[in-house]
Amino acid sequence: MRYLHRPQPAPACLAKYNHQNHDWSSSAPNSRDRNAIWKKLTQMQGGFCCYCESIAVKGNGHIEHFFYKGENNSGNAPYKHMMFEWGNLFGSCGLRSGNTCGHYKDREGPLGPGPYDPNHLIKPDVDSPSDYFEFLPTGLINAKPGLSPERENRAKETLRVLNLSALNGARKRQIDIFKREIEALLELTSDDEILKRETDGIKKRIRESEYQTAVLSVLFG
Repeated sequence: MRYLHRPQPAPACLAKYNHQNHDWSSSAPNSRDRNAIWKKLTQMQGGFCCYCESIAVKGNGHIEHFFYKGENNSGNAPYKHMMFEWGNLFGSCGLRSGNTCGHYKDREGPLGPGPYDPNHLIKPDVDSPSDYFEFLPTGLINAKPGLSPERENRAKETLRVLNLSALNGARKRQIDIFKREIEALLELTSDDEILKRETDGIKKRIRESEYQTAVLSVLFG
């Protein structure tokens, strides 16, 4: 997870919908309007999930509501009014289902996270995730040492509610791929100019790949 700059203005099509007259469905927003929303989301996120940074694009991801649009365990829908608000929409991994991120956090029953308050989660277009997390070579994400109790709780709750530990292995594989590339480069040359040029190229490829924040943090600090 990394900080995201939300592009403005909002997709104009969202003004056609409101929570009083529409429910979020296959026809609201319609296909054309979803394309417009996805275009803005891809501009913001680069085609990666707002939470785990795996692939999340139209056809291989879903439009995620940070503040859930449905009912909570008490039968109330406290965030229904935010259903079509641009600031509440992200692109998340998984088309119709998934064991992490947006699909997991709003799944009811024992296969989901259980009760949570979205106000206690890190919102990546408001908060800077780098202030909350540390990334380890094992693929594990931890709450950063030295956080205040309130910030530590937000970090741990975000990891729990999004089930990001399920991707430890995937992150480690990606870290190891680029680690081997760097090690091979260091064996080939000690020329500073060449090293900088080639390292910059590796960093560019990492930023175009899944789990980029974890990889960059572990390999380059």
